[in-house]
Amino acid sequence: MNNQIGLVGCGKWGRNILRDLLLLGQNVVVIDGLEENRTKALTMGASEVWPKKTQTFIPKGWIISTPAITHYEVLKELIPDEVPIFVEKPLTCDRKQAENLLSLNRKDIFVMHNWKYHSGIQLLEKLVKTRELGELKFYKSNRCNWTSPRSDVDSVWTLIPHDITIASVMLGHFPKPKAAVVEKYNGVERGMTALLGDEIPCVLEVSNRYADKRREVRLHFSEGVAVLKDEKVNHLEIYHGNDRSKPEEIRFETRKFSGPSPLMAELEAFLGYLDKGEEPLSDLAEGVKVIQIIDELKMLANQ
Repeated sequence: MNNQIGLVGCGKWGRNILRDLLLLGQNVVVIDGLEENRTKALTMGASEVWPKKTQTFIPKGWIISTPAITHYEVLKELIPDEVPIFVEKPLTCDRKQAENLLSLNRKDIFVMHNWKYHSGIQLLEKLVKTRELGELKFYKSNRCNWTSPRSDVDSVWTLIPHDITIASVMLGHFPKPKAAVVEKYNGVERGMTALLGDEIPCVLEVSNRYADKRREVRLHFSEGVAVLKDEKVNHLEIYHGNDRSKPEEIRFETRKFSGPSPLMAELEAFLGYLDKGEEPLSDLAEGVKVIQIIDELKMLANQ
């Protein structure tokens, strides 16, 4: 399959998207207001680069990788083309904007969420469904690092959408926000610890005040604990034992997994959809739900 794809935004992450689209044999037209980004896109292999979208150019599909705060305006510009759109998370940084998009009743707008395509996350989901380690009792994730390359929006908007969605995958539904605290500097939220869920508590921690980068997802089951230590590892750490097991009784296992890079996998899913295949894993409604949950957590934190 060789499609003409319009890529809006060719910054740090947009270049990764362009690289993988080219590896997948696509014809990519890049739109970016910055000359340095357009120049880089051409050297990488984009077929054409433009500073702005033209009214006459309508590709088979659009991919949006612009700063998060611009997603809504870019979407409004592209929606009249009536072709499928794949937009980076978060869908928007405003609840009303997100809900307005949902009211358009478009079934061909999807939110990029590469963690859903991560082989380690998929293996954790399998452990939940098979109940190999018993019943899921607790979910916790850490998404922490030092500072943020993004200046358009606070760190909570860019970090916690991942973990809300991963939690929903493990639970089979989106957990209800219960409580949250934020870490603020000069009025800007640089971190959040959030509690969600009823029967299965979910604790999500995001921050850009950690000197070491952390991307850990851990599931506590009635008969063991499974941990994905980082997005770059190729295995889960599994500890077999219940809440009454003595330390010497715990059996440790390293369970390996393999698969394509999550970004490559989600781009393949979108391209497959363009050729009349199955829909990508995160639709518009899910993207809106994530924004609604973030909005509720921020309100809880600021009460």
